[in-house]
Amino acid sequence: AFRGFGRSATAEDGSCTFETIKPGRVSRPSETVQAPHINVSILGRGILKRLSTRVYFAGEPANAADPVLALVPENRRTTLLAQPDPARTSNWILDVHLRGEGETVFFDV
Repeated sequence: AFRGFGRSATAEDGSCTFETIKPGRVSRPSETVQAPHINVSILGRGILKRLSTRVYFAGEPANAADPVLALVPENRRTTLLAQPDPARTSNWILDVHLRGEGETVFFDV
């Protein structure tokens, strides 16, 4: 039942770091159970409409049954999967690509 909000600017190289907790599964009486994820909106100069995506966690067993992730073509799902940071335990890394090969999946909400 955790609800949080944060905002972060990017560094000159386009990177940003955001610290939060890893959420649990989303379960509401009127909805299908969803895998742990974080909703992300991207705003920026030259972007006329916010870009909405989700961050899922690689290796999470619940990903296989997530109804939203199932809508994404299988070959594009990896663009939504944060990977464990090998240098820092309990940290995750997700590279967001606005265009080109490996472009992150964005949702029309």
